[in-house]
Amino acid sequence: MNRKYFLTPLTVAFLALVFSDLRGAGSDAAEEAAIRKIIAAHDQKGGGGLEGVPQLEDRVIWTGSAKRPMVGDEKEELRSTSSVPDRVPGHTTIKTEPIRIVIAESRDLAYEYGKVTTEFDLKSGGHTKLEAGLLRVWQKQDGNWKEAAVFTRPYDGK
Repeated sequence: MNRKYFLTPLTVAFLALVFSDLRGAGSDAAEEAAIRKIIAAHDQKGGGGLEGVPQLEDRVIWTGSAKRPMVGDEKEELRSTSSVPDRVPGHTTIKTEPIRIVIAESRDLAYEYGKVTTEFDLKSGGHTKLEAGLLRVWQKQDGNWKEAAVFTRPYDGK
């Protein structure tokens, strides 16, 4: 996978947010509420992972359990220390706590940062709770908010 293909959408989104007129950014309560509704619906659904959230076809995602970023529907290459392979399917809960959501003045891009807590049972009989920082870029496509990029990193640096 060529790095420029996953960096290009992220770079464009980042530059658009940085160079937009921030005086108007974050002032659209209706758009922020729409994103929060998507997040809440995903958390209530459960089931595991960041799957289930509307996403662009070329979404970039990099979690603490992955060796490298994934683009689109690439399969995650897990770190050797990841507990994901030992997860009991269907026994995962996710709680996302957005700290801030900022809507760009263009009203078609937004970023969110916050905390995500993932808990799951292990096949070995244990239970794991992971807390991570979250940075997510949202893009509006066909009138609907979708994930463009997601980055999570465990608080403890693992």
